[in-house]
Amino acid sequence: MGNFKRISHKVAYCGIICALAVMIMLISLIPGFAYAVPAVSGIFIWSICFFISYKWALLSFAASSLLLLILLPHSVEANIVYIAFFGYYPIIRDKLVVIKSIVLRFFAKLLVFNAACVAAFQVITIFIEVEKVLEGMERFGDLAVFVFWGTANIAFFCYEFCLSQLQYAIEKWLKPKFLKRIK
Repeated sequence: MGNFKRISHKVAYCGIICALAVMIMLISLIPGFAYAVPAVSGIFIWSICFFISYKWALLSFAASSLLLLILLPHSVEANIVYIAFFGYYPIIRDKLVVIKSIVLRFFAKLLVFNAACVAAFQVITIFIEVEKVLEGMERFGDLAVFVFWGTANIAFFCYEFCLSQLQYAIEKWLKPKFLKRIK
């Protein structure tokens, strides 16, 4: 019976976090939020790694991705960005720590990000015209894709830094208080 109680707590926590991630993704319907909002939603899914486990976090990512496709079909760009990178990257980021060399670890993270960018861009252009994706970048002409990609990489560096700071805060302050309360 005790094991059932633990599983029910896990299911409840994951359900609440998935619902919260999907509710946050509603903000992506506002123009200009298609790239920032998926990053925030992914952080909520990431919290499951800290409080439950890696496997439950991946399962929650899959569930939230499916819910996004069903509930927010008009937010194509944000959904693809979430599914292609921001939903799972914070989860697998912790698995990249096994790479001993800081330089190799950094390049592995960069490779994951850039592969996801290319894949997401290819899928997005199936649903949305390239001109609409790159809207507002006309002054860069043929280099617009590269400027967009470079900007995305700078945003990734900022995101990576924020994740590392958030991880430190969760491990040092939030997790011990949370675990003390549920015992």
